[in-house]
Amino acid sequence: MKILLINEVYGILSTGRTVKEIQTRLIQQGHSCLVAYAYGKQEAGTGNEKPGGRAQYYVIGSALDRKLHALGSRIFGLQGYFSGMATRRLIRYIRDQKPDVVQLGNVHGNYLNLNMLLKYLADQDIPVLIILHDCWFYTGRCTHYTVNRCYQWREGCRKCPNNRNTPPSWFFDCSSRMWKDKKKYFTRLRRLAVVGVSEWITAQARESFLKDAFLVKRIYNGIDLEVFKPRETESLRKELGLEGKFVILSVASIWGNAKGLKGFLKLARLLEIERERSLREGKAEKECVILLVGTMEPGIKVPVNVRVIPATDSTEALAGLYSAGDVYASLSREESFGKTVAEALACGTPVIAFSSTALPELVGKDCGYLVTDHSLKGIFHGIKEVRGKGKEYYSRHCVSYAREHFSKELCGQEYINTYKELLS
Repeated sequence: MKILLINEVYGILSTGRTVKEIQTRLIQQGHSCLVAYAYGKQEAGTGNEKPGGRAQYYVIGSALDRKLHALGSRIFGLQGYFSGMATRRLIRYIRDQKPDVVQLGNVHGNYLNLNMLLKYLADQDIPVLIILHDCWFYTGRCTHYTVNRCYQWREGCRKCPNNRNTPPSWFFDCSSRMWKDKKKYFTRLRRLAVVGVSEWITAQARESFLKDAFLVKRIYNGIDLEVFKPRETESLRKELGLEGKFVILSVASIWGNAKGLKGFLKLARLLEIERERSLREGKAEKECVILLVGTMEPGIKVPVNVRVIPATDSTEALAGLYSAGDVYASLSREESFGKTVAEALACGTPVIAFSSTALPELVGKDCGYLVTDHSLKGIFHGIKEVRGKGKEYYSRHCVSYAREHFSKELCGQEYINTYKELLS
């Protein structure tokens, strides 16, 4: 088979790593894999080629085009309606390469005209697989909606309660038009596979216009278990000044309220109050430190028991950080999967998370705790429970659960089986 994978990023961030893992599995099985993306990190010595060549990689558009697309999206309230020239060139590339299946991952990154691409794929009757990394494919414009409790997408989006969020629109609410266009073009695809990265989002898709697709199924995001595994971290903890501390870890590409930043700042205060009380009572407990990995806006003041270190694209560095944590905390209330949670488990680190959206599927028995009422008090008590029992109590269960459910080889093979089913 020859498969074309289209995604906003390649080799970086969670969706970019997923693309790379699927690509690796395809090549290992003797198939041909093309990757088209807007920005990312190619393998050394495999630069982009002109359309018509035997390119493994194709870069869609330019930085200027993406900036103009983002501006148009904010002014007109339409995302995925610009980048016409870049999309025509991509279609020419598809025509020349003749892939058997085209896979769409994250396409709402201001680099692709979705309607134009879907029309071409439908006209040519090319099998298409879409991955639901979030909810954007079947909503008018939202990547998530559970916090706003908006379920208009089941029948047709109208006035969007999330108009200032993702993606932001300065003037117009075009969610109704976008929903109708997505329904029009997706339902024209005769051979469409809809893959949710969790049972939760797959069930949601079955309530949308995607329910009539040729295939609707769940395939978890895969984890490279040769990289994400328990490691020795004494030198790393020393380098970060975390010796003798109880480390509460969390990772995000960009820290904001959607990932629970305000919650972590409040949690830091709760931990500091508890520490002061313990010192007054003469109790010898490890000091808790919250370690946030990711980009944070300048000017945000963090308490002394919060450390912030920059985001990294190195999976080796990430695996070291996951292993260095005593517990991984997720304060996000909306996750289609939660790859950082699965990676932390694979490194033997227990997880404390809110029991919402896909997160209950990731935290198995004796792998940590789920907080059902979305309260910081519940997160706080979960941290105390892990600190009391010790990380070692959970680690074996965490690694075993991750290996059973999130192996990249297992997940990659499920994609290959799905491509074959589409082509049959």
